[in-house]
Amino acid sequence: MTTHDSASSPLEPELEAAIGEDEGELPPDAASALGIIQAQRAAVRDAAAPDSRLILLAWGLAWLVGNLALFWTARGPAASTPAGWAFAVYFTLLGLAAAFTITHVVRRSSGVVGPSGLAGAMFGWAWTTGFLGVFLIMRGLERAGAGDEIIHLGWIALSCLLVGVLYLAGGAMWHSKVMYALGMWIVLVGGASTLAGLPGSYLVMALAGGGGFLVGALVMHAWHYRSAR
Repeated sequence: MTTHDSASSPLEPELEAAIGEDEGELPPDAASALGIIQAQRAAVRDAAAPDSRLILLAWGLAWLVGNLALFWTARGPAASTPAGWAFAVYFTLLGLAAAFTITHVVRRSSGVVGPSGLAGAMFGWAWTTGFLGVFLIMRGLERAGAGDEIIHLGWIALSCLLVGVLYLAGGAMWHSKVMYALGMWIVLVGGASTLAGLPGSYLVMALAGGGGFLVGALVMHAWHYRSAR
């Protein structure tokens, strides 16, 4: 799965100069060599770049199911906050999605040496550090006496902001326009969800957040299918 646009090989300008300015009269040997370089470049890129479809699917399902569980148990006049089991489902799904993302990115980058491999590994571990920071911030707000509504909205907004910014970074690093656009969308959804209050914020995150990830996965899969034909 390619997550970024093609970059020029250092050997391509030399080959193009060698085969002449007239592209209609390419020597067979030079044209074959150029094709081999392009195929090898694509193979290496596909093996090292994370599969955005899998990452989007993991986060889409986690946010859709988790936030729907929170919304379902918090709605109604008698319910002010979600049930404990709903929070357990929500954080378990987020943890699984984060663990999958870290494992997938680090594993894809483990065979790559140099700056690209280091960047991929650093990006993967940024997820762990980011969520640890969110946890510490929310624990600090709880100890400072923040109310339940602020705590619940904070967990949603900060988690959403973190994931969105990481997607922006990943899209910029792998030159993926879809991933970058989705990062922008998630950041805006996280901010807008706080305006909906509770329990509406959970529904916004489920449909616009989780649904946005799933739509992004479908778009990436369709693009991959067309490019492979």
